[in-house]
Amino acid sequence: MERRTLDLRSAADVIADIQHLRAVGYTQTKRWNLTHICQHLDATMTGGMDGFGFRLPWIARRTLVKWGFAYALKKRKLFSGAPTFPFLQPTASNDQDDNEMIDHCIATIARAGVFNGSMEDYALLDGLSADDWREFMWIHAAHHLSFLVPHPDA
Repeated sequence: MERRTLDLRSAADVIADIQHLRAVGYTQTKRWNLTHICQHLDATMTGGMDGFGFRLPWIARRTLVKWGFAYALKKRKLFSGAPTFPFLQPTASNDQDDNEMIDHCIATIARAGVFNGSMEDYALLDGLSADDWREFMWIHAAHHLSFLVPHPDA
């Protein structure tokens, strides 16, 4: 089964897709289930809003990450298979979805949707606006959620 093509443009779009997947069920096309994806999205968005406690070296922020970020915003997609930091990888070991974790992620997504704080110390990139950060978060969410294919509606 192939992954979906998604273009999510707001917190409401991301939340609606998560709720739809939870309601109708889905088929995984990769390793992560909905809970795993929600854990990853929650950690990524929370770190963006509250800080990760580190910053990449300036050379990475101004070259490779800057290029990748611009590519994602222009093409509205991410490269598949790129590694992530260990602390952003899901920790849930259960194959069953965890509604509490999914609900927590939905609350974080809603918070990100209205976040307008400073990105001055953002870990991955310099000169980032809150609007561009949010747009990247929706693209990032669409990337991961695209690997879950909803079952046909009942």
